[in-house]
Amino acid sequence: MSDMRKPRVAFFIDKWSPGSGTENQLQGLLSHLAPDHVDAHLFTLRTPLAASERHLFPCPVECLGIGSLLGPAALARFPGVVARLRRERFDVAMIYFVDSNLYLVPACRLAGIPVRVINRRDMGYWYEAGLLRQLNWVNRWATDFLVNAEAVKEQVVRYELFAPDRIGVIPNGMWDPEHRRRLRTAGSGQRPAGFPAAGPVVGITASLRRVKRIDRFVEMAALVRSAVPAARFVVAGQGGLLADLQEKARALGLADALTFLGQVENVPDLLGHLTVGVLTSESEGLSNSLVEYGLAGLPTVTFDVGGNAEVVRDGETGYLVAGGDVSALAERVVRLLTDDGLRRTMGESARAFCEGRFSPERVRDLTLGYFGSLISGRKEPL
Repeated sequence: MSDMRKPRVAFFIDKWSPGSGTENQLQGLLSHLAPDHVDAHLFTLRTPLAASERHLFPCPVECLGIGSLLGPAALARFPGVVARLRRERFDVAMIYFVDSNLYLVPACRLAGIPVRVINRRDMGYWYEAGLLRQLNWVNRWATDFLVNAEAVKEQVVRYELFAPDRIGVIPNGMWDPEHRRRLRTAGSGQRPAGFPAAGPVVGITASLRRVKRIDRFVEMAALVRSAVPAARFVVAGQGGLLADLQEKARALGLADALTFLGQVENVPDLLGHLTVGVLTSESEGLSNSLVEYGLAGLPTVTFDVGGNAEVVRDGETGYLVAGGDVSALAERVVRLLTDDGLRRTMGESARAFCEGRFSPERVRDLTLGYFGSLISGRKEPL
């Protein structure tokens, strides 16, 4: 982009929720793009950014003050939002999340922003008929989509009826340098509180929500333990299904073998003490957990759903099994637990692959090239 002026890019998000996946990706991207690469401006649709979090962003941050989209205030404020955006003369609008999609795609079009990009970062497990009708109506006013996995692109084409040649694909970046360093040196720190004291440990990092299917991890653990009695299992994450999952573990005879650690603050230390990483989600866009497993040199077994095959290379960095096939999941975990050489080789391959594909430098350069392509009118493949 050296032959082009610095683009003015507006980023829009419903609200800032620290620690959430999309928000972390956006903050990391902005910290690497602005102010040297783009003239960026971040807008939240509703909740203002807390003063204690303002230092996270090297660009102006502004709240549009829009409450519920169903309320009269949202409609009343719409002309003012359009006028505000028109004055800024942005080149590109990058729009995240559904409410911002519904409200700001029309606003950005009326404000004359020439490039209006909807961002999707999951497989649309939240799709339902009424909402899709609204999105498909609004999406006509977007110029492009940007997704983080080829699998997500396929979903957007299928359900949101967007032309595939107008959908860019750029993977997530692992932005935080200290986090990356700690993942590379995983295993040198202390075991988290409650971590098993001995034996090979199979673990999962995921919130305790239905889409993550931790129940299948529990079922897998019971099968693995019958083959490797010394194996222990940990679940790192919190959520409303904890009591049900604990009861399931007790019913399967895992009370002394499976530990629910809750929210673990030091993920690298956790991963460094695992033997095998597992992910059992029934829907994933591009999983940050899988990327973290890889950077920590941890071989992974996961279901072949969503973008998982874009992080885990089957038979090389870990194993992919058919979605929902708990028996196959357990068989691959047992294979890794009982073959030290295979486990070590796969872990090394996983680290090398993830360090190259998800490096901040690569994702930054892809994003800059994407902006340049959009502004110049060239839809160059990514």
